[in-house]
Amino acid sequence: MGGPNNALRAYMKRPDRIRSVLEYYLREDLPVDWECRQRDGFLPMRDRKGRLTFRERDYLGEARAWGVRFLLGIENQQTVNLTYPWRLMEMDCLTYGREIEAIREGNEESGAGYGPEDDFKYRFRKGDVLEPVVDLMLYWGKKEWKGPKTLKGMMRDMSPLPRRLRRLVGNYRTAMIPMRSIPDEDLRRMGSDLKYVLGILKCTSSRKQYEQYILENREYFTRIPRSAVDVIDVFTNIGDIRSRLQYEWNQDNGEEETDMCKALEDIKKHEMKKGVKVGRKQGERLGTLKTLCALVNDGLLKADEAARRANLSKKAFGMEMKKAGYRY
Repeated sequence: MGGPNNALRAYMKRPDRIRSVLEYYLREDLPVDWECRQRDGFLPMRDRKGRLTFRERDYLGEARAWGVRFLLGIENQQTVNLTYPWRLMEMDCLTYGREIEAIREGNEESGAGYGPEDDFKYRFRKGDVLEPVVDLMLYWGKKEWKGPKTLKGMMRDMSPLPRRLRRLVGNYRTAMIPMRSIPDEDLRRMGSDLKYVLGILKCTSSRKQYEQYILENREYFTRIPRSAVDVIDVFTNIGDIRSRLQYEWNQDNGEEETDMCKALEDIKKHEMKKGVKVGRKQGERLGTLKTLCALVNDGLLKADEAARRANLSKKAFGMEMKKAGYRY
């Protein structure tokens, strides 16, 4: 888990941003009973040598909609991962395993009774049910995803096998949203600041392009949340902008905010002052060179001394005299 993944995890945990991606994927608004509360996505496991290790989901939430409870898993990808369907299946298996263990422990602690249709051996009753895990992968990369999207896509060719035998092979599918390819009209319909973050990621081909986008959407970028800045910084070279940002706490949304437009204006002012200073120095240097050339031409100063004062070699000073129209 590197810097980009950490920035995306922190950014995409806010409910309104989750709602935006779900409504885009579903092509409809979520119902009024929609709610989602983040829960622990830390999944301990043991490797083949018995050592304790773990998997951790980017986001795992307890959700409710359409009168149904379910678990919502969201994973962020910046690069194409050729083993992603297997990784997703592994995380789901660990999540379901944790659910089963919780049910079994609950049955044991409550002293639950078991009937003939219950599984006494594994402390699991017929009426016990698992919360389904709904998975959605957000792909933030520039390149088209050409990796496998299913578990079968990772397997060797099975066409020589009989059809009935091929049907016995389990599969696992990946539901993916290519975030940078979401059309502009769909971005405008989003009810969260995700539309601005994705909008600027479409403008990363040039500095001038994304600066213009920031100024055109000044109302948002004058109070942009820090988590959004982190995501933009991951995919866009804004190091000089970031160094000038100052953050203030917003009590309403529980995030730090900053004014990116002011940072851009400060940079432009600094560059203008720097340009004026450099121009003044160049003008002074040209004036000094012109004076030295005239003194040498009039025989009032030796060429060696004039070259030293100009911090040039004798040959270079001679070239400057010729440029000024003097014979050297």
